Amino acid sequence: MSLLRPKLPRLAFVAMSLILMGALVAAPSVSGAKAAVKQFIASIDPPGATGGVAGSWTETVTNCGGQPPLPERCTVSSTIGLGAIRVAVPIEFRPVTLTSVSSPNWTVGYDSATGNINATANGGSFKLQPGQSISFTFSATPEACATGTKTFTTAAWGSTVVSGTDPFAIQDGQPTVTVAANGSCLTSGGSVTDPTTGQTETISGDFQGHVSVTFGGNLDCSFDPTFGSQWSQFHLPTQVNIIPAADFEPGSSPKVSTSRFPTEGADSSSYLICFAVPTAGHTAFTTRGGGPATVVNIGGTNFFVGILPNCYNPTTGGTRPEPCVSEQFLDLATDEIVISVRMLPGDPFKK
Repeated sequence: MSLLRPKLPRLAFVAMSLILMGALVAAPSVSGAKAAVKQFIASIDPPGATGGVAGSWTETVTNCGGQPPLPERCTVSSTIGLGAIRVAVPIEFRPVTLTSVSSPNWTVGYDSATGNINATANGGSFKLQPGQSISFTFSATPEACATGTKTFTTAAWGSTVVSGTDPFAIQDGQPTVTVAANGSCLTSGGSVTDPTTGQTETISGDFQGHVSVTFGGNLDCSFDPTFGSQWSQFHLPTQVNIIPAADFEPGSSPKVSTSRFPTEGADSSSYLICFAVPTAGHTAFTTRGGGPATVVNIGGTNFFVGILPNCYNPTTGGTRPEPCVSEQFLDLATDEIVISVRMLPGDPFKK
């Protein structure tokens, strides 16, 4: 005898299927969850700068939201906290020095290797909630020949890790600073005058692009055993700093820097030139005393430093290699001492 399982009526089977389908539709799913809203704005103040002039700037980052009305430029309120910020500093402003941070609950630092300012909340409870802001101030000296609009590209995340998860979308553009030339950015044949001493510097040579020429510094050649005391008494009124700009293209001949300054009754032949060039990419030049230039650390960078010889070598009747003093005389028409230095392309300092 066999037992037969009774069949369910067709209508009952259809009803059960509909119940199961309804249950599946009603059940919550991850894929159907509402996505988080993540918006922020960033601004920098002041929006302008002058090339070669030290300044201070403050960037402010705000997580969109808070009590209405929304911050200007925000289109909607964020629904999560903002935990990390990265600002890519334009190369013309690097390096920067951070001077202050508006919140003690955030860690902000400058990475010289990448040129980025990185800021992170010290834990999830310190994230910027919708409507909250953080500001950090930094100082920098933009490149003297930098002109135009420079962008401080800013990114933000919901996590407390830079380049982490939950990237936020910036609203209404990146913060920018417009840099104006300051008059010391010269092409070949250009001149600039120190307003304090009246010393004029002219740059010439077969090159394209610009060089930055500024005055001031404490370059010292008094250590020279033979000519140190003479140099201490007879040197240029003001140190001259010559730095090729990013667009500088070395020509087929050395460039020349010519200094002009009032004599004040001194003999032009007594003046000596103290010269410095970075050790990186250069070899030690021969000094007036005949020995190699001395390595001196200036502002954290090593330089070859020494008193320059004349370009003309009376012993051989030939010309010494650069750097050297190519011309030195008294201009009777203006009663000014004129001294010219021939140098290879590089980043020289002379005094």
